[in-house]
Amino acid sequence: MTYPLIIAFEMSGDSDDAFPLAIAWSLPEGSIKSTLIQPEDEWLEETDDRYLDIDTDHLYQQGHSAKAVLEELQLDREQEPLYAPGYYTAERGLEKLYATVEGDNDLPLRPLQELLVDHSPDEVEALLQESRLLLDLDPYTAEGQVRLWLEVYARLQ
Repeated sequence: MTYPLIIAFEMSGDSDDAFPLAIAWSLPEGSIKSTLIQPEDEWLEETDDRYLDIDTDHLYQQGHSAKAVLEELQLDREQEPLYAPGYYTAERGLEKLYATVEGDNDLPLRPLQELLVDHSPDEVEALLQESRLLLDLDPYTAEGQVRLWLEVYARLQ
């Protein structure tokens, strides 16, 4: 089975100045890549890090630069579109990453719902909840979101 490329972000908050903390995306064979993202100084200047749920030193030590993340994502994506369960969040995350490398977000990002048009919302929601419980996934992490939606996609095929 070939899987769609699904992308998800964890952001520092819900506001427009929120920045990406972590990213995950799937590959066509169903594996997942994920990483923390090193924050840019300007991102931290725009927010009060006392309210972050993560230690910024940990992001600097364990994360990768925006440039490195975008390069890896472009290599993995080839010409395939990216499907996002949280379209607006993924769009904001990609825009923040691209702004740091002074580039335009040219990735073909699409709402994940485009993959589900042949299925009722009730069917998708039931599979989503069942998969989350069976696999004990955290739907609030980027990797958990991607893994969860890959499972739902596979079960719908």
